[in-house]
Amino acid sequence: MDQAIKMANEFLQTGDLIVYSEGRAYPRYEARANGGGRFKDVPLIVLIDNFSASASEIFAGAMQDNDRAKIIGRRSFGKGLVQQQFPFEDGSAVRLTVARYYTPSGRCIQKPYTLGDKDAYQQDLEERFEHGEFYSADSIHFTDTTTYRTKNGRIVYGGGGIMPDIFVGRDTSQNSPYFNIVSNRAYTYQFAYRYADTHRKQLTKFTRWQDLEKHLIAANWVPEFVKFCQEKGVEPNEQQLAKSRTLLVRIVNAYIVRDIMGDAGFFPLYERDDDITKRAIDVLIGKD
Repeated sequence: MDQAIKMANEFLQTGDLIVYSEGRAYPRYEARANGGGRFKDVPLIVLIDNFSASASEIFAGAMQDNDRAKIIGRRSFGKGLVQQQFPFEDGSAVRLTVARYYTPSGRCIQKPYTLGDKDAYQQDLEERFEHGEFYSADSIHFTDTTTYRTKNGRIVYGGGGIMPDIFVGRDTSQNSPYFNIVSNRAYTYQFAYRYADTHRKQLTKFTRWQDLEKHLIAANWVPEFVKFCQEKGVEPNEQQLAKSRTLLVRIVNAYIVRDIMGDAGFFPLYERDDDITKRAIDVLIGKD
């Protein structure tokens, strides 16, 4: 929470409310911008999706409620609880939920839960996926129907995450069971690390990520990757591999580039074809 407040402070004007917290036995605490931020006037887009939670929701909520930035992506996770840790003499500790935090408009973005029903709480994302909300904004349901208003009077809702100003559905056109397995088991990352380490002397000769990517495409490491995954128990499926090949190659190449050149090369390649990122760029340059 402290880091989210410090980050939000960089973008807001003096006195703008960033977040407040309040609980049954926890007095209201407000965090406001002190005016010392270095980026108060730069254009700003905030990207979120269903895995954006807690501190990232504090930041997104502060930017949205102060009409400081456009929020683009998909509805965020919905964690708005404040926890406090109480240490014991034996070195152990207990962490208790003591309050909730609220965005400047008064929204609590904590998703609903029933005390003791741990399974339902943990399965919320799966249910949201099955309900179709990752693909269509019309499928999203907020439990809190109260209307809240931003600094400029726009209507927003609470009760289960931050709803973006511009919704971008999940693109699954290149997904396949084969890709999901190798990605979820981190074989894409593991192979990239091994490949970069094996060919490091040759790969470090490149100074631009664009040139390194061209080299990696020409090297055609895909058969080697398939063999790598097969040795780990994932049998190849030619049809599924063909469907996911473009996505797979971009992601693995991005991991290799990061190992050689760091994040300055990784992010432009990794995010190049991401629909949320492309929509954000269109908004920033005025095409949307």
